[in-house]
Amino acid sequence: MPEGRLTWHRGSILPYASLWHTVLRACALNALHPADLPTTSARPTRTVDLLDIQASKIDVAALARALGEPPSAFDWSTLDALPAALRVALAVPQPRVCLACMASGYHSALFSVALLDACPIHHIPLVGRCHCGAPFNATLRSVADFGTAGSCQCGRLHFFTHETCRQPTITADMTQALIPIVAWLHSLSRLIRPSRLDEALSQHLTGSLEWLVTTAQSLGVAYPTCLRHTLSTAANTETVVYGGPSKAVPRRGRPPPVDVEPNSRSSLRQTEPAFDVYRALTRHIRRHVAPDGDLWVSRFMRSCDPIEIGELICNSGDAQKAFVAMLWARSIEPGVERRRWPYRLPSTGLTISLAQTVATDCQLHGADNVGNRTRYWLACHAAHVSLAARWRDAQARTNAAAYLRLARWGNGSPETSWSDSVWLARVTPLTVRFAAPNFATWSAAPRASKATRTALHAAHELTRRVAMLTGNRGACLTWSDGKGWHVTESIAPANADVRRRRLLGWKDGRPWFWIYQSTDNRFVAKWDRAPLQALGATQRDAIAALRRSAIDYQRICHITLPIASQVSIVSPEPIEMRSTAHYRFSISAAGCTEGFWTQARILAEAAQKFRRERASWQLNEKEQNDK
Repeated sequence: MPEGRLTWHRGSILPYASLWHTVLRACALNALHPADLPTTSARPTRTVDLLDIQASKIDVAALARALGEPPSAFDWSTLDALPAALRVALAVPQPRVCLACMASGYHSALFSVALLDACPIHHIPLVGRCHCGAPFNATLRSVADFGTAGSCQCGRLHFFTHETCRQPTITADMTQALIPIVAWLHSLSRLIRPSRLDEALSQHLTGSLEWLVTTAQSLGVAYPTCLRHTLSTAANTETVVYGGPSKAVPRRGRPPPVDVEPNSRSSLRQTEPAFDVYRALTRHIRRHVAPDGDLWVSRFMRSCDPIEIGELICNSGDAQKAFVAMLWARSIEPGVERRRWPYRLPSTGLTISLAQTVATDCQLHGADNVGNRTRYWLACHAAHVSLAARWRDAQARTNAAAYLRLARWGNGSPETSWSDSVWLARVTPLTVRFAAPNFATWSAAPRASKATRTALHAAHELTRRVAMLTGNRGACLTWSDGKGWHVTESIAPANADVRRRRLLGWKDGRPWFWIYQSTDNRFVAKWDRAPLQALGATQRDAIAALRRSAIDYQRICHITLPIASQVSIVSPEPIEMRSTAHYRFSISAAGCTEGFWTQARILAEAAQKFRRERASWQLNEKEQNDK
């Protein structure tokens, strides 16, 4: 760059004037060449992009010193103050001009905002091409470009005149119409976003920009009236506030602890917010949403039949909730089946790791200047939104399985759309606002009141007591360690705690017996619907005495004690064709080899093929019967 200061009229850079127009004016006044512009690189650059300082590496501070202007004169001279993703989504790739501003020797980089259709100063449409049809070039690549700086190559449109090149005729007060756009862009650049939203904005995915603008308004970022108002309305968002009280939005959630210390007693303890939220939701689901979920999953694993599991999901709400919880856990934690079904401590070296998409959803962009307490709160809510998206996906897959009566539990970690786990947050001096499309509700199963549950429990106890007394009256052969064999009346229970249990270890089946406490504080084990009872100091002693006395009773008296026959709940389906045997064999093989998880996709494909063949066979049978 030449020594000394360039020829320049001090104070001629109006607020928000573009770097593109300022450099063109400096080139026209001083006949600059590519090597004359100050850059941050060691070697002079021959290509200068006047819309992107980072790409062109122009040293704005050195340029300001050469022009005798303060560095603040170049504030918002480009859109580089925006994060990269927002700049890609909001800015057009070439300059746009207002012909009235251009005639006055003024141009702003804010005209490149894609949502701005008309100049806020003169209210005329912005144009991106010359009268000849060529787009305005913001890149200076050769000496010829510097020689024609200030006009289009066709010569029909000039960006300034000899007078406006030195001093624009537009006043600084007129540029105040651009202040709402600057304030809006400044607020957008300070919003905290997930990384997946930045990816969607960078790729110009449908609805990403509309969602950003609409959600920013719900967080208090005013949308300028001069921008386009034909944006489609985004999904309704729910806002959570952390910090000072808010009258408009109810405060939800409790503040996190100041210091989160790892628990050295458990190898599974993690201090990341995603792990904390995942553990809390898992505990809530296992206790309140699907309390018998592990039992249902064990039943699924014993079956290994996608058709049978689909019938269970269709006919049982508890089975459906358990299937949703199973799919949800597998989509979040790969390999969760190794430590939960059956529930056991993981082997040495096994650590809990969340899916990569969950970790990506919890990455905060724009939170460099927030404290650890606020960062932890934001990360927890981001994890909540991400896990809620996978819960909704698991619900959709379960509903499809119930509708088709065919269960599919493969593809443990399916990909979700950016719109499913998107969120936005704004930090103010007093509060932190977090907005997301909708928060999933892991609503617990409806429960009766304590008084109702107490009444139901008392009714069940009374029903069992009446059933025991109804079928077990009269004289009864009794065995006790003190008196041995003797005949007494059937001993009545001392209270309402009468329980009916199965007698294990009996070779002919599992007969029913009653166990309760007598008035003399001894326990009575009585064979159901048979005149046989045994006494003991504890429940174990009474049951053992009943087992021994029943064996002696049958051996000496040659009388067979009654045993309730076991009714088969599931009736076997008759073999219709050869494919049925093949399907049953594949199901049995998967059950024997514990292939419920590893062969999930194969089992689903086999079930679908078997169903098609069975439908074809039934159709053929019907046609033959009609003939």
